[in-house]
Amino acid sequence: MKNAIQITLNDELLDVLTQAIKEAVKEELPKYQNSFQKDWLSTEEVMEMLNVSRRTIQNYRDEGKISYFQEGRKILYPREGIEEFLRKNMIKAYR
Repeated sequence: MKNAIQITLNDELLDVLTQAIKEAVKEELPKYQNSFQKDWLSTEEVMEMLNVSRRTIQNYRDEGKISYFQEGRKILYPREGIEEFLRKNMIKAYR
Protein backbone atom coordinates (compact mmCIF):
# COMPACT_ATOMS: atom_id res chain seq x y z
CA MET A 1 0.00 0.00 0.00
CA LYS A 2 1.44 3.38 -1.03
CA ASN A 3 1.28 6.51 1.04
CA ALA A 4 0.03 9.50 -0.88
CA ILE A 5 -0.51 13.14 -0.15
CA GLN A 6 -3.00 15.08 -2.18
CA ILE A 7 -2.88 18.86 -2.25
CA THR A 8 -5.68 20.80 -3.81
CA LEU A 9 -5.00 24.39 -4.88
CA ASN A 10 -7.46 26.87 -6.20
CA ASP A 11 -6.52 28.77 -9.37
CA GLU A 12 -5.58 31.94 -7.51
CA LEU A 13 -3.22 30.17 -5.11
CA LEU A 14 -1.71 28.17 -7.98
CA ASP A 15 -1.02 31.40 -9.90
CA VAL A 16 0.63 32.99 -6.85
CA LEU A 17 2.78 29.91 -6.29
CA THR A 18 3.74 29.70 -9.98
CA GLN A 19 4.73 33.39 -10.03
CA ALA A 20 6.83 32.98 -6.87
CA ILE A 21 8.68 30.04 -8.41
CA LYS A 22 9.31 31.95 -11.65
CA GLU A 23 10.72 34.90 -9.71
CA ALA A 24 12.98 32.66 -7.62
CA VAL A 25 14.31 30.90 -10.72
CA LYS A 26 14.83 34.21 -12.52
CA GLU A 27 16.84 35.48 -9.55
CA GLU A 28 19.00 32.37 -9.10
CA LEU A 29 19.56 31.22 -12.69
CA PRO A 30 22.14 33.88 -13.70
CA LYS A 31 24.44 32.73 -10.88
CA TYR A 32 24.62 29.27 -12.41
CA GLN A 33 24.62 30.30 -16.07
CA ASN A 34 27.59 32.61 -15.56
CA SER A 35 29.69 29.96 -13.89
CA PHE A 36 28.88 27.14 -16.32
CA GLN A 37 28.69 28.90 -19.68
CA LYS A 38 31.52 31.41 -19.60
CA ASP A 39 34.42 30.67 -21.90
CA TRP A 40 36.70 33.13 -20.09
CA LEU A 41 37.22 33.42 -16.33
CA SER A 42 38.44 36.27 -14.15
CA THR A 43 41.33 35.88 -11.71
CA GLU A 44 38.84 35.73 -8.83
CA GLU A 45 36.91 32.92 -10.52
CA VAL A 46 40.11 30.93 -11.14
CA MET A 47 41.21 31.51 -7.54
CA GLU A 48 37.89 30.09 -6.35
CA MET A 49 37.96 27.23 -8.83
CA LEU A 50 41.49 26.16 -7.83
CA ASN A 51 41.17 27.24 -4.18
CA VAL A 52 44.46 29.15 -4.32
CA SER A 53 45.62 32.72 -3.69
CA ARG A 54 46.03 35.53 -6.21
CA ARG A 55 49.81 35.18 -5.86
CA THR A 56 49.65 31.47 -6.72
CA ILE A 57 47.67 32.29 -9.87
CA GLN A 58 50.33 34.85 -10.78
CA ASN A 59 53.05 32.24 -10.21
CA TYR A 60 51.19 29.78 -12.46
CA ARG A 61 51.07 32.46 -15.19
CA ASP A 62 54.75 33.37 -14.76
CA GLU A 63 55.76 29.69 -14.92
CA GLY A 64 53.62 29.07 -18.02
CA LYS A 65 51.41 26.57 -16.22
CA ILE A 66 48.15 28.27 -17.18
CA SER A 67 47.15 30.17 -20.31
CA TYR A 68 45.79 33.69 -20.08
CA PHE A 69 44.86 36.76 -22.07
CA GLN A 70 45.76 40.25 -20.92
CA GLU A 71 44.53 43.60 -22.15
CA GLY A 72 45.82 46.43 -20.04
CA ARG A 73 45.32 45.39 -16.44
CA LYS A 74 42.48 42.97 -17.17
CA ILE A 75 43.53 39.31 -17.21
CA LEU A 76 41.22 36.54 -18.39
CA TYR A 77 41.76 32.79 -18.41
CA PRO A 78 40.23 30.33 -20.88
CA ARG A 79 37.97 27.91 -19.01
CA GLU A 80 39.26 25.10 -21.21
CA GLY A 81 42.86 25.89 -20.24
CA ILE A 82 42.09 25.87 -16.52
CA GLU A 83 40.21 22.57 -16.83
CA GLU A 84 43.19 21.12 -18.75
CA PHE A 85 45.55 22.32 -15.98
CA LEU A 86 43.37 20.51 -13.43
CA ARG A 87 43.35 17.30 -15.48
CA LYS A 88 47.14 17.36 -15.98
CA ASN A 89 47.79 17.90 -12.27
CA MET A 90 45.26 15.43 -10.94
CA ILE A 91 46.71 12.65 -8.83
CA LYS A 92 44.74 9.49 -9.42
CA ALA A 93 43.60 7.33 -6.53
CA TYR A 94 45.67 4.23 -5.88
CA ARG A 95 42.63 2.00 -5.51
